[in-house]
Amino acid sequence: MEFDWPTFFECAACGAAVPTASVAYDDLGYPLCPECGARTGPLASLDAAEAVEGGVAD
Repeated sequence: MEFDWPTFFECAACGAAVPTASVAYDDLGYPLCPECGARTGPLASLDAAEAVEGGVAD
């Protein structure tokens, strides 16, 4: 009898752990968190920098 281990995606931004079947991917193939919409991969730091630029300090 075989057992299939479920795989999960864990978001680094919000900490959500969701089954990989419910995770969407961007055009470059990097996962997008279904809970908070955060992107992972090499461009994730650019998203974070853009979010800070338009922050409360303005």
